[in-house]
Amino acid sequence: MSVVAWLKRSFRGQGRLDPTTGMLGIPSSNIRPFAKSDMDACRSLYTQNERGRFPPGYLQTFTDSLESPAQLFLVVELLGQVAAVGGIYRTPESPQGCSLVFGMVRPELHRKGLGTALLLARLAILPRPTGLWWAFLSSAGGSSAFFERFGFQHYGRHALPPDMREFDCYRAYLEESDWTACASILHKRRVFLTREAVQVPIGPAIPNTSLERTREG
Repeated sequence: MSVVAWLKRSFRGQGRLDPTTGMLGIPSSNIRPFAKSDMDACRSLYTQNERGRFPPGYLQTFTDSLESPAQLFLVVELLGQVAAVGGIYRTPESPQGCSLVFGMVRPELHRKGLGTALLLARLAILPRPTGLWWAFLSSAGGSSAFFERFGFQHYGRHALPPDMREFDCYRAYLEESDWTACASILHKRRVFLTREAVQVPIGPAIPNTSLERTREG
């Protein structure tokens, strides 16, 4: 982390999301809810990203998540092609908590700003906060550095369904101004985000003390 980034993080407070991280690198794109016609493209994205980011044998878990009404997935379209996908749902244990799940970008498009756009879009799609929103995620190791840049902090390792494998878990909070900034940044970077009539569902409860239960990658 650079000195400038460290000073910025210290001023904002530990664990608070910084939506401005990497904003200038976000390309113009279209972000919309997942449709059944996206299934093959999203499964291909998963297999391309599986090594080093997801545990082996989780493709069916990812497929089931895409089809679950308890999770909302967004896809990022670049030049008419699905370039990234990621899910989100609200945590029943925390009224203003959400979990980010299965976020991934086509490998040849890594470090091109699409991951940043996908993160901001998933948070912008949440209802307006009345206090703080807490965002949770877990990682098998491949994405932790990316999320730490935005202010996510590690809070332990937890056994998560479906097979109760242990994952590193992270969290960050955002205030109303940060939530507003997520949508504003996307608009300024000419990212069209479909928000009308889109609601983030409440996911299932989990049998442990962690508020997170699926993999971001």
